[in-house]
Amino acid sequence: MSRFYIHKVNPIILCLVAVLVWGLSVSPAVVRADDSVLPVVGEPAAVDETSEPHNSIQFNGCERQNFEPVNAEFEQRVVELVNQERNKQDLPPLKWNIDLGYAARYHARDMAEDGYFNHDSYDGGQMICSWSTRIGKFYSGWSSLAENIAAGYTTPENVISGWMNSSGHRANILSPSNREIGVGYWSGGSYRYYWVQDFGRRSSVYPVVINREYARTSSPDVELYIYGQGVWTEMRLRNDDGNWSEWRPFQSRLNWRLNRVKGIRTVTVELRNGSGTTSSWDTIELTTSAPELEVQPASLTFFYETSTGRLIPPSASVFIQNSGNDQVLNWVVENINGDWFSPSALAGSTPASLVISPVPNGGSFVQNQILSGGLTIRITDTFPVAGSPRQVAVQVLVVERVQQVFLPMVRR
Repeated sequence: MSRFYIHKVNPIILCLVAVLVWGLSVSPAVVRADDSVLPVVGEPAAVDETSEPHNSIQFNGCERQNFEPVNAEFEQRVVELVNQERNKQDLPPLKWNIDLGYAARYHARDMAEDGYFNHDSYDGGQMICSWSTRIGKFYSGWSSLAENIAAGYTTPENVISGWMNSSGHRANILSPSNREIGVGYWSGGSYRYYWVQDFGRRSSVYPVVINREYARTSSPDVELYIYGQGVWTEMRLRNDDGNWSEWRPFQSRLNWRLNRVKGIRTVTVELRNGSGTTSSWDTIELTTSAPELEVQPASLTFFYETSTGRLIPPSASVFIQNSGNDQVLNWVVENINGDWFSPSALAGSTPASLVISPVPNGGSFVQNQILSGGLTIRITDTFPVAGSPRQVAVQVLVVERVQQVFLPMVRR
């Protein structure tokens, strides 16, 4: 792309002319009488290492340029929908590749701003490089490539439906030859919305994919797909920068638990076969944190006046909650140490308020006694909960009288 500009094309010519792309025809634009444009998909393009050399002729003006997305959610959603379709056919999910993403977005923008609709790159009506050469500027070392293009579709769901209803585009989406994907979306131009999917495989790269490449999960329990069946014999994994697991036999599909900390979580996989090793990683955003038992306060102190028989305070509350996330936790009271106080409940669920009330042993407390005890609050759910169990200390100080001091309020 040597420059961006709007290249006006006579709509009559667009309706009559088809451009050949590596022997595949590209559907021309269809124009309504009211000048609105119907969505179209171009003929699919695909190539592997056996059908085309990697080093095609390099045309001036076909250089790599990285553009940030105008709608990252649209691009991400297309990836998710592609992997949904692959999952229906029991095919492995494709891993998002940032370089394929840049390649696809570059071409979507170039078609929109240079006024053409073709797999090959054009500038001012002149072809400047083939589609595989363009992608190779971004994605080197490939052994398989494929591309789908479309224009005029307003949503990810609509464009995927258009591609899936075309046998050639469907074949690219469901091809077992590729492992990685990039998606480009750009708004503008005569079609208003331009879409590009670039698919690829690099023989030396074995991706790991979390939850079919969804961007987010609310559960730390995820499914991994690991490429490398028949190549690698063992693997080990780790969360974030934590410790590695033990080596285990290679398996493509694996249930895995992330570190339950809200934010971007990373899973790294190391593969080996004899002395040969490789590694790959993937990320996903965990939208919830781990459950954590919080009990406040951690200790209670009461005073008993022998001169008046008054307890200060007569009772006190302990607040029990899950401070990690919104999940309801079930709790019990156990290990009660002391027969001179009683809790208002022995079990419950979060959030809760547990009232502790001292009860004089035998009807009265003894002057100058210090009674110390407590209880334990434990979560009964089967999943691990940080902070469980928690101890609450309970103390009664028996005195003749509690001296109360009132301080004046000072205003400045």
